Amino acid sequence: MKDIRIATFKDFVGELTAIYRRTELPTFQITSSSSVREFIYPYFDDVMDDHEEVKVIHLNRKNQVVNIHHLTSGTDNGCLISTKDVLRHAILIKTSSLILVHNHPSGNLNPSEADKQISNKLREASKLVDISTLDSIIITREGYYSFADEGLF
Repeated sequence: MKDIRIATFKDFVGELTAIYRRTELPTFQITSSSSVREFIYPYFDDVMDDHEEVKVIHLNRKNQVVNIHHLTSGTDNGCLISTKDVLRHAILIKTSSLILVHNHPSGNLNPSEADKQISNKLREASKLVDISTLDSIIITREGYYSFADEGLF
């Protein structure tokens, strides 16, 4: 009888490496919460009224956008956000600061208790690795809500 061997993951992949290289110079500079909304709105246009999505804007020392990371998609009334995932990507890309952005399909601009908790948790956690969380922004078709503008950051 022949020996039957079950292949495992390590039989196929010995080592996986990710290399992050800048492909073009950053050009868009974030100067205010309204500039964040202006910049990020097109990334949400197709899903704005359907379901929540969370994106993280990575910035360099001059507050220029170096990356937009699609973090997660959710339902029409919520998303799960992993602080670990946000920070892992920010560290790998070596960003100086970040901005958390998500939409509310309902059109309601008021932050939920969960929005407040994750925003504060991310702000505190990012400080530990010398990355500034500049803002957490909720966007809808009609407008936006900025935690920083409201004095919550």
